[in-house]
Amino acid sequence: MAVQDDLNKVMAIYGFVTQCYNQPLADLSLNLPQCQVIGYVATERLSVAQVAQKLGFSATRTSNLVVNLCQRGYLDQHLAPDDRRRRYLALTARGQAQLQVIRQQLPATLHRALTQLAATADTPTSEELSDS
Repeated sequence: MAVQDDLNKVMAIYGFVTQCYNQPLADLSLNLPQCQVIGYVATERLSVAQVAQKLGFSATRTSNLVVNLCQRGYLDQHLAPDDRRRRYLALTARGQAQLQVIRQQLPATLHRALTQLAATADTPTSEELSDS
C-alpha cells in the first residue's frame, strides 16, 4: 500500500508540474516556456536555434513556440544583415508590453504554484498517517 501511495504522490506532483509548465499562467495568457522565450528575446539577439538551446527544447518545439508568439503579435523575425539565411527574433511593442506584465505577475504566480507543489509533496501517505 505504501508503494502505491508514494506512486500516487509522485504522479500528483508530476501532473501539477506538467500543468504549470504547459497551461497558461493565471492572467498572463502564456505558459512558462512562452514567458521564457519573451524574456530571452528581450535581453539578447537570438535565433530560434539559440532559443531552443537555452530552453533545452528541440528545434521543432521551439519553432512552434516562436510561430505561436509571432502569430499572437509578441515577436517578429528579422533577417540577419550578414547572413540572409539566419533570422533573429525581436519583441514587438505588444511583446514589450507583455514582458512588463510577465515581470510584474510571474514571480507571484510561480510562488503560488510552488506553494501548491509543496503542499502536494507534503501530503502524508496513508502509511505515514497510520504510523502516527
